[in-house]
Amino acid sequence: MKKGMLLLAAVLALLLAGCGAEEPKEAASAPPEPSVGQGLPPESSPEASAPPEAPAPEELLARQPIDDTHDAFLVDTGGKLGTLLVTVELGERHELGGFSLSFAVWNPADMSQPMEKMEKEASNAFHWHEELDANFDGFGDFSYTYAMGNQPSYGYLWVWDENREWFVEVPEYAQISSPRCDPETGIIDGWARSSGAGDGETTFHRWEYGELVCIRRIESCCGWGEGEVSTVSVEDRVDGELQRVYYEEFPWDSEEIEGKELWRQAQYPWRDLDYHGEN
Repeated sequence: MKKGMLLLAAVLALLLAGCGAEEPKEAASAPPEPSVGQGLPPESSPEASAPPEAPAPEELLARQPIDDTHDAFLVDTGGKLGTLLVTVELGERHELGGFSLSFAVWNPADMSQPMEKMEKEASNAFHWHEELDANFDGFGDFSYTYAMGNQPSYGYLWVWDENREWFVEVPEYAQISSPRCDPETGIIDGWARSSGAGDGETTFHRWEYGELVCIRRIESCCGWGEGEVSTVSVEDRVDGELQRVYYEEFPWDSEEIEGKELWRQAQYPWRDLDYHGEN
């Protein structure tokens, strides 16, 4: 009996020793929390990294000053650059009259600096521009009036060059009074009145190899009393230059009122470019 009790005690001791040899596992630790003042790493945001969207041309135009010394307008080139902004600044007046004009052309997609600058002179006109297709190539051009009278008016012209993405000035256009562009005929005609009698200069221009040239000029001058004569002169472009093809004088006739109008009747047929005089 005693030996059985000792054997049971020995077995219990061995079991307790085996349980104590195995150490308990530590629980997994959580990541440390950020200390005070230490933020989490920033997350990338597509909205934050995208560049700001360029303002629309109309919005840029609304921001421009238009007053006694500033002007601005838009020109739709119809090309890859689309609509461009043109600003004009009036310079100081000259001693002999007139003033300088400073033009700048801006691309709304990049307003860091103007893409083109032009310096011109004006006599008595400001705030007068026209958007047109003056060379009939489908791209937008613009003109700016620099002189204006009772009827005659004159303006500078810049046509858009899509290949160079540039406005190119057309000097010949500045010599045409009150120009009108006809896309059906490809002709630009002009009219400058000399007096209340309706005499003056009529011109017809067209484009040849990229240049604007005068192909006919009609000049009329009305006499105002006895002893005076009225004249009509016509020049046509021949061999690359203007040559006189018609000239006639009409004496003043106080007894025949209709005779005073002969000069006027003589110039009308020449307004038709297919007319080249009577055989």
